[in-house]
Amino acid sequence: MKRALAVVVGLCVLGVLGFAIESISGDWSFTFRVLPSVGARSSVLNLKTTINGWTVTSKTTFGDTDQVASGIQFGFTEQAFGIKGAFGPFTIDAGMAFNAGVTQIRCWQCVNGTWVPTDFTVTPPDYKSAYLKTSLDFAGLNIGLAVDHFAYPYECPWPCTQTESHMIYTLTLGVSPVDLTVKFEDCCDGIMFKDVTLKMTGVGLCCGITYDMELYFTKAGFDYVKFTLTDFFTWCCGISFDLNVEFGVESKTVTLKPKFAGFAEACVTLYADIIGWNQFQFAGLVIYGYKISCSIGDCGLLEIFTILQAPEADPETCDTPSWYAPFATYGGDEYIRLKFCGPGCCGGQYTVDMYMFFDMGGSTGLFDLTLFRGTASIPIMANLTGTITWSIPLTPGAVSPTLDLGWKFTF
Repeated sequence: MKRALAVVVGLCVLGVLGFAIESISGDWSFTFRVLPSVGARSSVLNLKTTINGWTVTSKTTFGDTDQVASGIQFGFTEQAFGIKGAFGPFTIDAGMAFNAGVTQIRCWQCVNGTWVPTDFTVTPPDYKSAYLKTSLDFAGLNIGLAVDHFAYPYECPWPCTQTESHMIYTLTLGVSPVDLTVKFEDCCDGIMFKDVTLKMTGVGLCCGITYDMELYFTKAGFDYVKFTLTDFFTWCCGISFDLNVEFGVESKTVTLKPKFAGFAEACVTLYADIIGWNQFQFAGLVIYGYKISCSIGDCGLLEIFTILQAPEADPETCDTPSWYAPFATYGGDEYIRLKFCGPGCCGGQYTVDMYMFFDMGGSTGLFDLTLFRGTASIPIMANLTGTITWSIPLTPGAVSPTLDLGWKFTF
């Protein structure tokens, strides 16, 4: 039955695309590994056509068909279809994805404060997920409804106790300057509340100062509230400052962002948590680290991020703060990032983004360097761009360096 469904859907889409073959556009990207061994890594083919005002898309993905076995088992992994257009006053956006050839998937789940892998054996071809979104603008009010459906075990981590399907319903209401997003979910045992996000944008405070606010609640209660003040105060010579403050249940992050008109934009971010309160008095902060960044021109960036103390992971989700993700992934306690671009051939623009990671707590590498990694995108022709991705460990006994080459061809 699953094979028949996949064949029918494929034939229908191919028939639609064949009907409008002269209007097909899209892109094809491919990546292969050169070091430490040669082999294909990934390939994605995107196709798009328009029929009677409706945009039909197809996404064909090749990659690792066995996420549990070591090495890349290159093959056909996913086929997705989408359609987007207008139906009267409503905009419609829908899509569906199928497992084309993956046989084993790995999902990391938090168990008692520790990440534990859970492996699933699946049988392709198989239905994975689908979505449907619609919106309506009426008298300055934007109303949106989205429905997402996932088949077991293709949502990771699986949020339900049953092993059938999971649905998420998202209702959005927007009228300037307020946006409200409410989510409900269904684990085949009834619809229940999931979370709500309230945002206010560009609200006038005084003296030309505006602020943005974001408040987030889950069914467990309050999670965080963020405030962003634009042009918090102005100094001389075209220098002004923005202020960002985020309050969590047990945390606080303060960012003071100076802006230099007409030249560059610098940013100093302090990452800290509240130590606690003593008889209704503020007890202090523990400072985890700070980041200094300077944006120059349209795409130039110099960034230095230093960790003074690693934050603790959430014992229920095993998650660390999002700002700590580079260090959780690649290790070390400091990195220097350099990003720049320039004009390429055929009217294109090359970009280079590089990271140097350091471990100041006892690394045996030169200058405490532990890792040098980066990406580059170089235009070759007007519709062809080459890509380079590298990762070079700089400590004795580390894993071998990796080098990936690829391209993206548009048509």
